[in-house]
Amino acid sequence: MNTQLLAFSRCMRSNGVPSFPDPLPGQVTVKFPNAQDLGVSTSLYQTAQNACQHLLPNGGSAPNQTEVQQELSGMRSFSQCVRSHGVPNWPDPIVDSQGRPVFDLGRAGISNSEARSPQLTAKMNECGHLLPSSLPGIPIGGS
Repeated sequence: MNTQLLAFSRCMRSNGVPSFPDPLPGQVTVKFPNAQDLGVSTSLYQTAQNACQHLLPNGGSAPNQTEVQQELSGMRSFSQCVRSHGVPNWPDPIVDSQGRPVFDLGRAGISNSEARSPQLTAKMNECGHLLPSSLPGIPIGGS
């Protein structure tokens, strides 16, 4: 289990987001739930996130250009692996508007519920070893 993610989850709970989940053992985290998913106000969620982001890799800040290129390389290998495990429309990573490499699943036609399904989660976990260790999980983004 990623100890940084576990520490972040505990911090979020101690800062007013009581239902923030722990990362699951052996599972690669897809993305953090949002305030609405957790039944808290956006301002409370943002306050907790600001208090806890120092626990994430890079303090939750965007990686530099060298790190982005390294992450993109590993993420492309991850994409190829997921596609070879039966998800032909899994996208290659892109760089989002904040300069972070992400997988834009919406553009690939993969819904949030599909991304969280046990079948797709199992395939992502089989390939998770290919993701760079600097990533806190599988970075899902949208356009």
